[in-house]
Amino acid sequence: MTRQGFTVKYKQEGTRLFEIIATELGISKKKAQAALDAKQVLVNGRRIWMKNHLVKEDDLIEILIEEHAPTIPNKIKVLWQDADYLIVNKPAFLLTNASDDSVEARLQKQEKNKNICAVHRLDKETSGCVIFAKGEKAKAAMIPMFKGRDIMKIYRAITVGSFPRKWTEIRTDIAGFMSTTLVKTLDSGKQASYLELRIETGRTHQIRRHLANKRYPVLGDKKYAGSGIELSLVQPRQMLHAYRLIFPHPKTRETIRVLAPLPPDFKKCLAQLKLR
Repeated sequence: MTRQGFTVKYKQEGTRLFEIIATELGISKKKAQAALDAKQVLVNGRRIWMKNHLVKEDDLIEILIEEHAPTIPNKIKVLWQDADYLIVNKPAFLLTNASDDSVEARLQKQEKNKNICAVHRLDKETSGCVIFAKGEKAKAAMIPMFKGRDIMKIYRAITVGSFPRKWTEIRTDIAGFMSTTLVKTLDSGKQASYLELRIETGRTHQIRRHLANKRYPVLGDKKYAGSGIELSLVQPRQMLHAYRLIFPHPKTRETIRVLAPLPPDFKKCLAQLKLR
């Protein structure tokens, strides 16, 4: 990513952030808001995404600009399917559902089945395994498995800093519920680490919050990585990938095992950091 920046002048103090970005960059307020929504705006080195944030004199405003638009494949890769379900390798930068351009919407067209619906979701920037049902009845049969511990969810992540190999479990309270993430260090260097993680509970942003709480946030995490971490700021997305799913089929009880290969941007990041 490159940066485009400016310093707030005395007469501009008290202006709303999205307005001053629009004025200084000569873009529409809608585009300025889009940059804030994408968490691509820094104020004095800190990510700010509130449109009504008021700027002060001498504030340094920087907008992170992606040199190349993210590559999203035209076809969603189906990793496994049967009569009731399909599991796909979700690309980063697509919503799982609730959008006209979501993975769910694309699958409905691709598979010519308007009944396809997401059983669970991944964050927009997270890639990897997602289960879709081919109808509401199949979805209803799968939901209780997510509420229990029937589904083993394994992730791969690149994190900031040299993660201590002695930590094999992170257990903290998230929103009033005890949450557990099991950690295996695959490789580490001075700048970053490559981890495999298994979540025993399914709290919102659990892996990202747990790692940030230990001060080893996911590389590129715009919400939890904090400020001043240059290595994280230059990443186009959070380096988190839903690598593997293992679960008993709700109908047949057969053990289903599915692995989503690491995407090119994730492998490129590992190579740049000399992690494997």
